[in-house]
Amino acid sequence: MALAQRHGREGWGLKWNNETAYVFQAPIKKSLGKMVKINKELSEAFFVRRELKNITAVAIYADKIVIGTSNGTATDDKATTSGRGKPDHKTTEKIKNYIRKKCGDITVEVYYVLKVDPLVEMAGDYPINTYRKSDGQYKYEGRGRCTLGYLGYLYGDPNLPVIITAWHCFGFVGTSRTSPFVANLTFYTPKCAPCRISSLNGFFRPGPHVWSIWPLGQLWLPALYVFSDSALIGVRDPNFFSNAGLKYGYVRLANGFRDLPIIGKLGQYDVKEGDELWMRLGRSDRTMSGTVKSLCYSVPHILDYFRYNFVPVVACHVLIGPAPAREGDSGSPVYVLEGRRGNVFVRAYGVVSGGSAVDTLVAPIEWIGWMDVKLW
Repeated sequence: MALAQRHGREGWGLKWNNETAYVFQAPIKKSLGKMVKINKELSEAFFVRRELKNITAVAIYADKIVIGTSNGTATDDKATTSGRGKPDHKTTEKIKNYIRKKCGDITVEVYYVLKVDPLVEMAGDYPINTYRKSDGQYKYEGRGRCTLGYLGYLYGDPNLPVIITAWHCFGFVGTSRTSPFVANLTFYTPKCAPCRISSLNGFFRPGPHVWSIWPLGQLWLPALYVFSDSALIGVRDPNFFSNAGLKYGYVRLANGFRDLPIIGKLGQYDVKEGDELWMRLGRSDRTMSGTVKSLCYSVPHILDYFRYNFVPVVACHVLIGPAPAREGDSGSPVYVLEGRRGNVFVRAYGVVSGGSAVDTLVAPIEWIGWMDVKLW
């Protein structure tokens, strides 16, 4: 390693054979953890409380916050959410002043970004079939019958549509020990028979997890602790949802009678024991509600060791009942209903992870984040 200078900046030059990599140190005003916290606060302020109008995107970098606004002028006829345009000057200054007053000394950039269509529609309406194969440390393959949960756009990008459902429907592939892998999803609509998504030409992201061990008598079995039995699988096709005939912005028969709009998303502890959660169960074709019994309930699936050679432990999930989901309902959307009479709406909460003859286990989806996947 040697001190080097490139483009007027000092750094370190790392040489390996005939290749040289340059490493530079850049000053940052706030830590990454602080920037993540700011991102969450601004996303809630703009997309939930609507403290400023016409905000369409929030993104963080190591040294700055980037804001998208639809208040501006397109510079060409092809301007879209990723097209070219110029933000309104007064709006730009208003946004920068708001963020600096709220967050202190921080670099803010504002861009013209048209509003992304809202995301969730027909949640729970379509049964899905899945295929999974792991060629990693643990090798296995299989198929599953589950339910389409939520639809969305990764990072709010209309070119990256995603489906959110239960991770175990894909056999917990996608970890450091279950990769490389294949994850496929198939479902049917009147316009799309069948509709398919594959990780081979798309992308896949599992919920938070950690590898550890599970004590069983005198044995110590390898275990995958799953903190949200949910995953998203997507495709790089901006027309995927429209080609499938999906209509954005609603949960089908969310109260058992009407399709209701989704206006927000809740975290795991935004509800408490005794609160009511609703489910639109796809395979069962039912809408049910249950009472929260526990906000941190864990289940080790010991018998799955003979399928995967590790024990999946569904850790600290939400237990509701009496509201029994049936086989194939995994991945169905779980949500809170708010409002009354003709003004009822939905706040997304999680997806069905599993259940018994009495209760249902719910996987919260707050790990996805307010801007990782746009849900309305």
